Amino acid sequence: MSTNTVLNREQVFYTPGLEDSGGRNMGISTRNDGSKVDVVLEWRAAASADFGARIAKAIDIIPTDEDVNRPEETRTLKFEGLLTIQEQSLSAFVYVCSPKSLNLREVLLTIAKPSGDDRGRLAGIIATQIRSLNVHFRLRHGGLRTQSFIFFGNAEKPDLANPYLLDWGRPSSPGIYEHPEYQAGQSFWFHDVWSLMIILSEIAEWKPVDCIFQDHNELLRQKLHRKNEVTDASWKGDRTAKIMQYGFKFLEKDRSTLENLSRKEIKRFFDGLCALIDEPSVRPLMTE
Repeated sequence: MSTNTVLNREQVFYTPGLEDSGGRNMGISTRNDGSKVDVVLEWRAAASADFGARIAKAIDIIPTDEDVNRPEETRTLKFEGLLTIQEQSLSAFVYVCSPKSLNLREVLLTIAKPSGDDRGRLAGIIATQIRSLNVHFRLRHGGLRTQSFIFFGNAEKPDLANPYLLDWGRPSSPGIYEHPEYQAGQSFWFHDVWSLMIILSEIAEWKPVDCIFQDHNELLRQKLHRKNEVTDASWKGDRTAKIMQYGFKFLEKDRSTLENLSRKEIKRFFDGLCALIDEPSVRPLMTE
């Protein structure tokens, strides 16, 4: 299906007010042939035409389980259609989705802290997914957060080796994951890098970053504090600091330079990041 597939309220059953930590609702969609399928509803905000075009492209080219794709490639869920509720001016992307899923934030909150090596493996998987998105598919996400990644399997032991990327309808919003110099309506590939580095720091600590702020200046201070904290070797050791320094220092280049990097240079950055995460060592990648 494509983003032109429109579903009506009678086709999709869900319970308002029962959103998960990612702001999504589980539901059931009834297809034209009468068959029913479990779905997840991802509410979308009104956005620019460029943003809508990027969403349509992502849904069109990002592989799902119906495709034959390499394990390191970004994957998403099969798109069922666009639900519109005109009387409330609401719309949602609807994906085929088993109700037995956890997003990465929920994983960090409910699953016991793994070993440093296991956290390192998960960090490598997540980084490789964003490398695939930006380098292979030449797409930027623009709204990455821990809730963007979902996993299936047993609630006590989800399959962390196979994430699915969502939040295609979520534009960047003020918060710790948003690049400090983001300007409304102007999304660039390196904005995904900032979001990714914050997510990697959460995996290292095995704890979500809860960012509560009163105004823009306080939010900027919290972003700077997080950056300085995780790039210091006293936080999680030399190896983790080296990874964090690589990503955050790269973002210190001036905006014009970052905007004009070639695909080869972008690939080189992501290859370097993934290599640091995967680097063999007798020491755990991420310490307690």
